[in-house]
Amino acid sequence: MQQQKLNNLDSLFVEYSFVKNNQLLQDAPKCGMTIKAASSMRFRWDEKNPRRQQVLKEISADKTPLPIELIHSQIVYDLESLENSQGIKGDGIISKNKNLMPVLTVADCLPIYLYDSKNKVFGLVHSGWKGTGIIAKAIELAQKNYNSKAQDISIIIGPHIHDCCYIVDEERARYFAENFTPSCIRELEEGGKTFAGGRGLAIEWDNGQSKLYRLSLLKANLQLLENCGIPEENILIIDECTCCNEKLGSNRRETALASKALGRKLSPQEAGHNFTVQAAFIHW
Repeated sequence: MQQQKLNNLDSLFVEYSFVKNNQLLQDAPKCGMTIKAASSMRFRWDEKNPRRQQVLKEISADKTPLPIELIHSQIVYDLESLENSQGIKGDGIISKNKNLMPVLTVADCLPIYLYDSKNKVFGLVHSGWKGTGIIAKAIELAQKNYNSKAQDISIIIGPHIHDCCYIVDEERARYFAENFTPSCIRELEEGGKTFAGGRGLAIEWDNGQSKLYRLSLLKANLQLLENCGIPEENILIIDECTCCNEKLGSNRRETALASKALGRKLSPQEAGHNFTVQAAFIHW
């Protein structure tokens, strides 16, 4: 298992490469994510976002973006054409069509990329807390449709909110401990009802619960990958917290700052437009 920090954060997007047996894969798709400077990559089938179209064209002008509207689920599609994707909703895509560039949106949730170097199947999933488990569904789909083997699958876990900033209540902590691994949660330390928000800024987070916990979505997903038989030496972790790094979009950080500035909690509609949605992508 390898860890890597982000670089080139003065660009509009960052890219990273798959590894297998702890070695860089040369003949493999590139994957990455836009950053805050690119502006919002928000996607809905009934909305237009010209900025998104422009940035995706800059990332890979000769590939056709393959979008999906996210619903925080464990639904993964195997898609071979743009026509097959029209209007669909879910949180994961796999494909063998090298002319396509699967694209999902993220902002604190995990973008997880996968590539079967033997069968040339590639794709990505959006894994938030509700959808944790979706990477196992994507691997199962590749195994069912393409006879993929665990030892041939490489995984990249992209930038996401880390347990330094992701504080949850007792109910959610118990759910993750029981369904994934107890190691993914730890009780919030005394006096720790804050989370970092970049440049050492502390934003208070207290929902009145008697107990709060730090949740590591990374550890939950690593347990899933272990259960699927993915070798550790085929996994790359991009070690960057979206909430801490102000150059990245973050639902939790940006909506908290907006709420603090307004002096009130944002409505769901307001919250949806007060953070920078990023586009996670994979392409040849």
